[in-house]
Amino acid sequence: MCKAKLIHTNAVAANCIHIAQYLGLNEYDCDLAWVIGELHDFARFGQAVVTQTFRDSDRYNHAKFGARLLFKHGMIEDIISNSDEICDEDKRVMERAIYHHSDLKLPDDLTERERLFCEIIREADQIDIFRTIATSGWETIYGHGRDEILATDISDAILAAFPKHELADYSKRVTLADYHLAHIALCFGLKSVAAKRRAIEQGYLQQLMDIEFYDSTVQEKYLRAKSCVEEFLQL
Repeated sequence: MCKAKLIHTNAVAANCIHIAQYLGLNEYDCDLAWVIGELHDFARFGQAVVTQTFRDSDRYNHAKFGARLLFKHGMIEDIISNSDEICDEDKRVMERAIYHHSDLKLPDDLTERERLFCEIIREADQIDIFRTIATSGWETIYGHGRDEILATDISDAILAAFPKHELADYSKRVTLADYHLAHIALCFGLKSVAAKRRAIEQGYLQQLMDIEFYDSTVQEKYLRAKSCVEEFLQL
């Protein structure tokens, strides 16, 4: 689990650089985006060792716990030797980007600079989730095989996110298929052209969408959801 998370971390950091460069950010800001990518799942490693799972709960949220460890408890100073040279504004940017990277929606009180880096890390993370699922296999990610998942229905609460081009609310997942559809809906978090292009070029999202449900009624619902994704990703 830690090895998989390390691969994910490095891939997300690379996505951060790619998006930042596409947006025309200067070298310092591109480096800042990369550092946020490397640190965004800081608390996942301890979570994997202690709990043997990556599932968050009401009592534990890896993004918020990681941000607190790094910035409230000062662990950032152990990781970045010259962290004292980073201005307070950018430490705040890093903290808030890590803290909010897995939220359903970003808060309204972000500064323009905080929102920029929050959006970069969220897009970079969402893009690599597609790769992680596609390369790890459904059994590893969901604990159930592809055939078992495609034999289930899709809940209306999850489907409702697709025509609105919104992230699906994970708390409303009920069926096994809901978990997979909620991951596909992560594409709606890709707001920049750079992020959309990278997701399309890598091809992992398309792999996740190349599915057919066994029940024809469920398949019809899925195809409507899929068409919403294709409409959203048009460049």
